[in-house]
Amino acid sequence: MKRLLPIVAVFLLAACNPDRCDTPFGQGGTIDITMPDFAPLSHVGGSMSVGGMGKMGVRITRTSYSDFVAFELACPTDHDACLEVDPEWGGSILRCPVCSSQFNALDGTPFSGAVSPCPLYQYNTVFDGQLLSVY
Repeated sequence: MKRLLPIVAVFLLAACNPDRCDTPFGQGGTIDITMPDFAPLSHVGGSMSVGGMGKMGVRITRTSYSDFVAFELACPTDHDACLEVDPEWGGSILRCPVCSSQFNALDGTPFSGAVSPCPLYQYNTVFDGQLLSVY
């Protein structure tokens, strides 16, 4: 039994390795926010989940006229779980249906008491006034 404890400890520490937190999960893309499908992003404070980017999709929020934040929707603890928007918080909280971790949709940080010690993976964004590139 004493021989198993170090092995178990190594696996637990590897699961919470900070390097794992910085791993990008998928590819970005470009969207035209003037298109009706992306209407929620036409105003400051608007947000929506966009499929076809990342591993499980990307949650994008417009934080100012020219700035956006984009976070991977794959849970950093369970990479096969897709985060869901918690409707009780107006889209500002993302929740993992598998591990129950909760994340701030504006900065990607886990809430206290969350299972995940890792923040959400944040993509870079560039906006030219019409096209939003997520990478």
